[in-house]
Amino acid sequence: MFKYAKSTGKNTGKAARFLAGYSLSIAPILTLALMLSAVPEVKAQVVRDASRLAIELPAESTDEKKKLDKGEVVVGLKDVGSTKFVTGKIIIDQSPDKVWPIMVNPFEFRGRISPRVKNVEVMTDQSHLSVLRMTMDTAPLPLLPQLSYTVESRYEQNEKGGRIEFRRIAGTLKDFRGFWEMSPAHGGTKTQLTYSMFLDPGFFVPQWIVREGVKSELPRTLVALRKRIKAVYEDQQRPESHTILAANLNASHHNLH
Repeated sequence: MFKYAKSTGKNTGKAARFLAGYSLSIAPILTLALMLSAVPEVKAQVVRDASRLAIELPAESTDEKKKLDKGEVVVGLKDVGSTKFVTGKIIIDQSPDKVWPIMVNPFEFRGRISPRVKNVEVMTDQSHLSVLRMTMDTAPLPLLPQLSYTVESRYEQNEKGGRIEFRRIAGTLKDFRGFWEMSPAHGGTKTQLTYSMFLDPGFFVPQWIVREGVKSELPRTLVALRKRIKAVYEDQQRPESHTILAANLNASHHNLH
């Protein structure tokens, strides 16, 4: 099985590339897993641990800073115990207070930043917490219906930036968690944004395949978010009017619970 999966890495990499969205787009990796394992959808156990992810990212090297300042996305791995998180970093040419309302709003991802997000159902809407049921389109892959999952996100914003921690609490997959973190850059006129995630489909798919799919798509998601922010603030496009409470800057100045 492992030999087969590795030999088809090029094709499965293509399948994985439509992963997108902060905690909004895991369907392609699931699709990849289903294709490789030839098993029906697995209903996974709810992840009970809601403790804060204690991930300290290493400081950027001089080379990484140069790449970020040139507009590139820097992608890497971070070990947290025995778990490997994939991380992506990008510089956005707007201050954190302008990035936050777009980054936090799941309706900005639907059909825009993440085109495969077909529906967003808000189950819990608080200034520090949201629970969203997401529906994803798996077309054009045959025999797979639209997929849905539920994600819990917790929000924190302060004068140094902001953070979103997310985790899957229902639906498909065994484990899906991570965070978004933003901090001021270039004297506060720009924002450095970090997106980090771990994904375990819950059945046999080598983690290297899952990680490679995530690593290939993280830059697409971050670049799409940057383009959307530019469109709103520089090209005068209208932001999405439908939003959640956490996207309100005044409501989200608090600590994670």
